[in-house]
Amino acid sequence: MHIKIISCETLKEYLEREDCLLIDLREQEDYEKGHLPGALWADWELLEENIQDILSDREHDAKHIILYCDRGNISLMTARDLARHGYPVISLGGGYMRCGTRFPVA
Repeated sequence: MHIKIISCETLKEYLEREDCLLIDLREQEDYEKGHLPGALWADWELLEENIQDILSDREHDAKHIILYCDRGNISLMTARDLARHGYPVISLGGGYMRCGTRFPVA
């Protein structure tokens, strides 16, 4: 199974779209200290169970679900799990460690 991995530069293009959902999979305390603009927090261990509720709470349909964590490993694993269920997931390569300083922190 192939999971799309995007760079920080490509993330900027996705963030300008209304059909993208950005989900932060780091610890909640880290999310509260700062996260990428527009990101929602979700517990990565429960995301597979909760993704439908998260999607139904949105105004716009999510054609792209972009996941990120600290370094990219957990987001890649979680993307793989969601992709098995047919969700349009993308993993942010390098995670927050690589891309967090390139965006204004929310």
